[in-house]
Amino acid sequence: MKHKILALGVMISCLLGLTACGSTVNYNTVEGSRYHTKLFTSQQITDYVNVVEDDIFENLYMNGVTPDNFEENVYFDMAMIVNPQTGELTFNDDYYNVNKSGYDSWYKALNDIGYNSPETLPNDIKVIDVQYYINKEGVLVIDGTIQGTKHSALLQIYMGNNFEPTDMGVTVNKTTGEKLQNAGLNTLLGMGMAFTILIIISLIISLFPIINGAGKKKESDKEITEKSIENTITQIADKEEDLSNDEELVAVIAAAIAAYEGSASVEGFQVRSIRRVNSNWKKNR
Repeated sequence: MKHKILALGVMISCLLGLTACGSTVNYNTVEGSRYHTKLFTSQQITDYVNVVEDDIFENLYMNGVTPDNFEENVYFDMAMIVNPQTGELTFNDDYYNVNKSGYDSWYKALNDIGYNSPETLPNDIKVIDVQYYINKEGVLVIDGTIQGTKHSALLQIYMGNNFEPTDMGVTVNKTTGEKLQNAGLNTLLGMGMAFTILIIISLIISLFPIINGAGKKKESDKEITEKSIENTITQIADKEEDLSNDEELVAVIAAAIAAYEGSASVEGFQVRSIRRVNSNWKKNR
């Protein structure tokens, strides 16, 4: 029994050790990866993050560039490459699209990050820390912390080994209370939209009888009574025998005549005989 407990303890220790080894991340180094250590130094990476935030994003904002007019103002300057030797023009759309996506994310997060005025924005928003690591896919991930007057934010950049970004985005670091508040608002908005749609569907369904009945002319009580009498007489006309002794038929005829005359009862009506008459009785009335 003791040996089994000992063996179980050793297995658990080994599993915990493997888990710890698998989750270890070496920050601020690219050694052992496909990234050249002389090119991807801490200084080079920190300078690059500052260039992206200060020289690119902030300058674009100060010059009135928005996500809507980004392509109009920036495309040729950012995507066009001129070969200095041959003068050949090429366009790097991947580089342009990554920077456009990053600027769009930074622009939308700007109010949450916070600044006092457009004129003081370069001094109000700064990169205060930069860390980088190689992720499980072997890609260099750079985490730059931006500090504003309201919140800090994470500028995350995925970098290729040619020192060009493959993806970038900005996420505002909000407090737990703010996150819960946003989650609650999103839940309320979602539920509100769902209930609104259900109410609209219910109203549409309730209008179906009105829509279907709009084209149909409602028959009056008098017309219904006349049809009943006519149907009864038609049935009688098809029969040759004397039906004056048919009590059920006599009662139906008396009730129909009473309804036609507007009487509440059949008292005062007496059917003495039932005989065939001209089929154009309505014209001869």
